[in-house]
Amino acid sequence: MHIVVSSSSAVPMYEQIKAQISDAILGGEVGVGEMLPSLRQLAAQLRVSIITVTRAYNELVALDLVANEHGRGFVVCAIPAATAAGIVAERIDDAVRDVVDAGRAARLDLAALVGKVEAEWKTRK
Repeated sequence: MHIVVSSSSAVPMYEQIKAQISDAILGGEVGVGEMLPSLRQLAAQLRVSIITVTRAYNELVALDLVANEHGRGFVVCAIPAATAAGIVAERIDDAVRDVVDAGRAARLDLAALVGKVEAEWKTRK
């Protein structure tokens, strides 16, 4: 699993970490029972504070994607289909809001925005 964070992004670093790890889990890159890097290890690798990584990991625990096992660290959980579907739906909702905001900022009308989404949809078959 490769994680990249940007300090110049509008998205907080803990959110960037959380999103990339949850993508890796939901995409099967990290399997059930696998250990996440230790807090210190990931913080050093990304050059962020341990508090940042701790917040990301705790949010993954709240989503039931990982469990904090005493003496072992953070372990990937089996994910119920409903949980995975909810997380994916939430991401889609966030992405749609971002697209709408960007379209309004660019002063696109709805038809032009929908046209761009449809064109992108067709190129990514």
